[in-house]
Amino acid sequence: MADRAAIAAGKLDAKQTIDADALIKAGVLRRAKDGVKLLGKGELKSKITITVYSATASARAAVEKAGGALTTTKPEAAADA
Repeated sequence: MADRAAIAAGKLDAKQTIDADALIKAGVLRRAKDGVKLLGKGELKSKITITVYSATASARAAVEKAGGALTTTKPEAAADA
């Protein structure tokens, strides 16, 4: 996870909410054209609060296991009436 290295290097502040803008400023992303999807690969050691467009179940589990919080901005699919 590139965010682990950015937190360790002090480019991202784990105490602040991490979002697409913060990731771009830290140099983790070049742009967030279609939103950021958080993938769950590796282990997260920092308690973070992160807001992304979407996330995999394993990414959500990793954030929660580290004591953090994850918010997604992707609209829920409307149920067919």
